[in-house]
Amino acid sequence: MDKKAEITARLDALRADYAARLPAEIARLRELVALALVPESQSSALVELAQKLHKLAGSAGSFGFPELGKKAKKLELQVQEWLASSNVDTGMLRVFSVAIAALGGESQSAKNGGYPMPSASASGAASSLIYVLEDDPDVANEVCMTLRHFGHQVEHFATIAAAEAEILRRPPDFMICDIMFSDEGRETPDAIAQLQAQLPSAIPVIFVSTRTDFAAYHAAVRAGAVGYFVKPLDIIRLVDCFENYLDRNRSTPYRVLIIDDDQSLAEHYKLVLGSADIRAEVISDPRDIFTLLNDFHPELILLDINMPGCSGIELAQVIRLNQDWLRVPITYLSSEQDEEKRALAMGRAGDDFLSKPLSDLELITAVSVRAARSRQLSDALDRDSLTGLLKHSRIKEQVDIELSRAQRTGDKLSVVMVDLDHFKQINDSYGHPAGDKVIKAMAHLLRQRLRKMDAVGRYGGEEFVAVLPRCSRAEAQALMEDIRKRFRDISFTVDQKTFHVTLSAGIAAFEPDIERADQLLQEADAALYRAKSDGRNRVCSLRG
Repeated sequence: MDKKAEITARLDALRADYAARLPAEIARLRELVALALVPESQSSALVELAQKLHKLAGSAGSFGFPELGKKAKKLELQVQEWLASSNVDTGMLRVFSVAIAALGGESQSAKNGGYPMPSASASGAASSLIYVLEDDPDVANEVCMTLRHFGHQVEHFATIAAAEAEILRRPPDFMICDIMFSDEGRETPDAIAQLQAQLPSAIPVIFVSTRTDFAAYHAAVRAGAVGYFVKPLDIIRLVDCFENYLDRNRSTPYRVLIIDDDQSLAEHYKLVLGSADIRAEVISDPRDIFTLLNDFHPELILLDINMPGCSGIELAQVIRLNQDWLRVPITYLSSEQDEEKRALAMGRAGDDFLSKPLSDLELITAVSVRAARSRQLSDALDRDSLTGLLKHSRIKEQVDIELSRAQRTGDKLSVVMVDLDHFKQINDSYGHPAGDKVIKAMAHLLRQRLRKMDAVGRYGGEEFVAVLPRCSRAEAQALMEDIRKRFRDISFTVDQKTFHVTLSAGIAAFEPDIERADQLLQEADAALYRAKSDGRNRVCSLRG
């Protein structure tokens, strides 16, 4: 069973379980109305009645009973009015009991059909089949060679005609195209636009040209351009544009923490978000909050307001007392409609408010947008502006996090320190802009060759650190040897002068005698020093 079918089956099972429990829930509502008719038990019965109607209003729509949810909300508001006034008319309460009994009919009329999975936006690892349409052999060779060094599968076409049939037969993930093919007398944007119309989904394109007129840019946009570069090409900038586009489509799933005392509804939300490749964890006991925050590192918290023992508003304030979690947005998720209560919630540690019930598509869209903004903010704070890699402090924190996990689970862990050889000479000979190109190329290559679970940061000017969970010393050695060779073969051009750069790397791996993150970093640094001392352009380890 594939993932989509499995999630659909689990959602259907949740729905069936919810429907099976509804008669007992409505029977309890009727009992509470009867207790409310007795003066001695009226107050406590109304409180419980309001709580149960509130939960029913928030959950019924998500499980296929939208009308039941709407009616439960109206009845909840009536009970809230009685509680606020402390004046309950017995006759009205008897009429109310009839309305409660009528909910039983709504519980039998679920919305037809199972759970169609909302289509998620493109996510996950993008493959890297790239078509290069270029009639200048020198430019084509440079572009193709550079992309292959970064690990991509590249095919070159010297004419538009040669590319057209192949694009329709096997659409690539990306295209890099010259605008004008003089020998054919054709302009690529028009040809690509016609091809795009025949494909099930548009292919992103980077156009290259000597033209700088508006008409060329306009035609490129109409053909699906995500980038436009003027010759002579800055290949590293082109790769930067290409990689940034791919990064948006292969980023790791968003992480969302759901806190709700209605466990069935929370599990429903978790499954729906999972169908859109969003990782969600659920807790119903507020006392578990710090464990989940530290282990899961959510990018968004969805928090119910009305929970017994510790309200959502109180829990949000508890979370905000910890400086480590100030940046994580908290979105209240509740069927609460009282404007004053909603304003109070927003004024006390909350950032946003979503009203139950939500359709599955609304939930996915709302969460995706808010989690994306959270990640963008974190990236702005945590990532180096030149390379997009983690900053010094954050990559050190990742070493600490992964070491703690390895100590807890016994998993393998390797840490690699990388340094560019003779980097000062590059700046002195070719200028600092050339040095920046080399640093960005190194960052691209590391991102390209490492896994999603790995973390990589810019540790200093030309120094990098990679954190490789579940990776042995030997595996790290093989990986870094591959990266070393690929980087060595990349050509850099400045003012028609071509040069190459090498790297040195030191590897440390988790061993029983290593207790602190700084020990791993020190060992990796010492191994890097040995690589430098032994002649550079090599990968060293002090053990194994």
